[in-house]
Amino acid sequence: MRVLLTIFLMTIAMSSNAHFKLAQKEFKKSQKKKSIYIFNELFKSKYYFSALPFAAEHIIESKSISRDFENKLEILLLKTGTNSLAGMKNKDLLKHGSATLHLVYALKMFRLNKFKRAVRVAEKIPLNNKFAPEALYIAGTGRELLNDLARSEDRFNKCIKISGQFKSRANKEKLKRYYSVINESCIMHVARLYYKQKQYKKAIDTYNLIPKTSYRWPYTLIEKAWANYYIEDFNRTLGLVVTYRSPLLQSYFFPEAEVLNALSFYRLCLYDDTLTTIDQYYKVYKSRSTHLKKIIIANKDSHTYFINLAFSSLKDTETINPYIRNLITQIRKKIKFSVDLVSYKKAKNELKHLKQKRKTRFTKFLIRNVEHSIKWRTQHLNHYVKKQFFTFINDIHRFSYEMFNIKLEVMSKKRNLLYRNKELVATRSRGSHENVKRTIYQQFWNFEGSFWADELGDYSYGLKSNCQTVKVSKR
Repeated sequence: MRVLLTIFLMTIAMSSNAHFKLAQKEFKKSQKKKSIYIFNELFKSKYYFSALPFAAEHIIESKSISRDFENKLEILLLKTGTNSLAGMKNKDLLKHGSATLHLVYALKMFRLNKFKRAVRVAEKIPLNNKFAPEALYIAGTGRELLNDLARSEDRFNKCIKISGQFKSRANKEKLKRYYSVINESCIMHVARLYYKQKQYKKAIDTYNLIPKTSYRWPYTLIEKAWANYYIEDFNRTLGLVVTYRSPLLQSYFFPEAEVLNALSFYRLCLYDDTLTTIDQYYKVYKSRSTHLKKIIIANKDSHTYFINLAFSSLKDTETINPYIRNLITQIRKKIKFSVDLVSYKKAKNELKHLKQKRKTRFTKFLIRNVEHSIKWRTQHLNHYVKKQFFTFINDIHRFSYEMFNIKLEVMSKKRNLLYRNKELVATRSRGSHENVKRTIYQQFWNFEGSFWADELGDYSYGLKSNCQTVKVSKR
């Protein structure tokens, strides 16, 4: 069996090399090269990044493109990433009526905040095209940003349905994962639309459709917690926020969660708990973030520092700053980063194989192009990681201001009670099941000092509101 496998792999390698040689032979022929022929041979030899400039050349030079080329273009973008042809002129991306190139154009316009153009072209992609779910996601997000909420919801619901169909038909695990990510992203956006329209219960039910195994799920907790806050279920809000303290979610820490914690205690009139939360925020978040800020400011102009951090071992990053390890872990699990990272690694691997070939004008040309692609991808990934770091620092400072305002409110409430000769009736207790609001679908999990995976996200505190006051008798 092992001998047969070895022979099979050798046959594939020989076939790949034969196609590469044919591409090289065509490249040598004349200045006027047949880009489509070279593209096809490089594509067959699986040198996808090397094939990109020839694909672009064919798109620019041709009056029309064949169905075969369109099919290969779909695979090419799945292998190299949808950004690969984004540098082409808009007129060349649009002139062939190609669904694949329409997706590239729509994503390009979206990144440039030209949402109307992005939506218009994304909605031209047929619903039976393999990029249809992603196109519907772009259209839905674009319409949401344009405040066209009804049509935005329609696009997201179509995205959920069609991505589910494509996922069930996909025969490869990576393709199934691709459609799963899009499906879950569209579900989250539907929940956010309900939230925007103050339909908080519908938003919560929609967030609950995201499975706990999804990389998206930890981000739903904070959003679901806000929805519960606005329906005044402060105990459920506190339960959702405390989930982030589970060892399984230690890399997911949000300054915003601490603000929500403080606000919930405040609305329950548990002022001492509110002040303890605020003091802890300043003691832990603020002090560590000051050190982190010094590190990132010193390296803000580097094109490689942040991506090198992302590639470093977690043990090494932990010694630099307590937050860096967790931030890097969180960034690595971000969908955009992981997708772009896969393309980056494939490009690096292809470059390694190219450099092992005999140096000719053809291989030198390919090496230059792939190196340029890697350089661009390195800077792109570095910028993404750097942006995440700066967003975190900015969030800490922004929420520090909000914490300060909450503290002022607590001090004001306490002062008013004193001036009016009143005090709060209840004393702080551990809580009771009687104070837990739950639906018929929610069960009790008895928290015994540990975080179990199947319980995560289902916690609720049982604290009693302490807002009732009584007159203090004068002695």
